[in-house]
Amino acid sequence: MKDIYIGQIIKQKVLESSISIQEFADMINCDRTTVYDIFKRKSIDTERLIRISHALNFDFVNEIYFKQNVLPPKPKTIFIAIEVDKEILQQLNLPDYFTKLIKE
Repeated sequence: MKDIYIGQIIKQKVLESSISIQEFADMINCDRTTVYDIFKRKSIDTERLIRISHALNFDFVNEIYFKQNVLPPKPKTIFIAIEVDKEILQQLNLPDYFTKLIKE
């Protein structure tokens, strides 16, 4: 796993924005001292990172962790079409959720 110091990246994004440290602190519901502490951190809890992402309008999870291959890539959703006899489907007793997905 790559060494990412999220605090340094957050600090860079705050400095690039047009907001002051105090405004940023208010946006993420903490005080200035805590903001400076965040700038020194190697890691950060998810809830706080989400609040910071909203405040800075920057998706840290995708841009920093996924794009830099720190986390495994997001799983891809694959849809598979299968032809099945209608009588067999009725015998399977599928929940309503599945039967609504079945096209005639």
